[in-house]
Amino acid sequence: MREKHEVRIEKLVYGGDGLGRHHGKVVFVPYSVPGDTLLVRTGETKKSFARAGIFQVIEPASDRRTPLCPYFGRCGGCHWQHIEYRGQVEAKRLILEEILCHRFAEARDLLIGMRASPAEYGYRSRARLQIGTSQRGYDIGFFRARSHAVQDIPFCPLFQPALNGALSAVRERLRRSTGSVAPASLEIACSQETEKWASSSEAPAGVQLRAVLHPADEDLLFRSIRGNRYALSPAAFFQANDFMLTDLLDSVLEPAKQSGARFAVELYCGVGLFTLPLARVTERVIAVESLAAAADLCAANASWNGLSNIRVIQADVRAWIQSEGRQSRETADLVLLNPPRAGAGPEIMRNLASWRPSSIIYVSCDPQTLTRDVSVLRECGYRLNAVEGLDLFPQTYHFETVVALSRS
Repeated sequence: MREKHEVRIEKLVYGGDGLGRHHGKVVFVPYSVPGDTLLVRTGETKKSFARAGIFQVIEPASDRRTPLCPYFGRCGGCHWQHIEYRGQVEAKRLILEEILCHRFAEARDLLIGMRASPAEYGYRSRARLQIGTSQRGYDIGFFRARSHAVQDIPFCPLFQPALNGALSAVRERLRRSTGSVAPASLEIACSQETEKWASSSEAPAGVQLRAVLHPADEDLLFRSIRGNRYALSPAAFFQANDFMLTDLLDSVLEPAKQSGARFAVELYCGVGLFTLPLARVTERVIAVESLAAAADLCAANASWNGLSNIRVIQADVRAWIQSEGRQSRETADLVLLNPPRAGAGPEIMRNLASWRPSSIIYVSCDPQTLTRDVSVLRECGYRLNAVEGLDLFPQTYHFETVVALSRS
């Protein structure tokens, strides 16, 4: 029989759990809130820590609230709906501060903030849906917490209205389809400006999905941000929180302007969210992207916005740095990179540092891989100048970080 004991939650950690202690041993408790006094039931136990589930809330924290979504706790899409939004933002700020200050001494002298989202619900303009089969037909939604089973959801409070419309349309078309569709992932996206949505399915199951979804649903979406017009596709990455895009651009462009750079190299450029405004404050930009669909859209977006000082290269970032990228070694003033959650990795960071650009701006959605990559730059003579946290993902433990570094 699993042991029950009382713990008081001290803080939240990256990954979403609350941290408490029992007889000096750290106890991680999901769906807890800093300040909670809980009766927990111990699960996994290791030498230095244990994991436990909530058996009873003895005394709730002041920031504890009733989750808005009836699927919260089963659906793995959200982690913190039970916490007042102000508490979520402060928890993320403290997590970022602790991670960076633990590794980098100069971070202790920097102001590390966390910009809150203007909307804590109804902010998502894109999502990856999971499609599974069940006795009732198809389950459409997100993976369940700590599982690869699909939690069926008819509506998501994080979605913009047009994106919930996409969810309903996909559900109806699958219900009316005559053929079978294997479990698959489906990217959906919407444009707040036009209230249009689009979808893009993954192969091999995606071949069957495309037979169900109307071909017109894979048309381009369009969005205007700070005077730049972007064409988007569900198949190519773009930030999901429309309400935070201007804040994110400001966090990147401010250190870019301060660097005084004339020639910038952007790695993992996507469809050009940062590329277009960066080209307006520098003389020329080389933008590198591995996904062909995204690189094509970046080039098209540059052309449609009349920016002739952008050269888009479709190539694997690591391979390009090792070959063609060497030509930029002596001339790049600024390097901007926005890698996926796994980060760029030590090899790319060492090669990048060997170029000796005056300034580097790193945009990250994972503070742990960010810290790993920045550690390599610091070993190569770079120093943190500024840090900005942005809550692009309310109700989850995820957030975005922008760090600016300069060569000592």
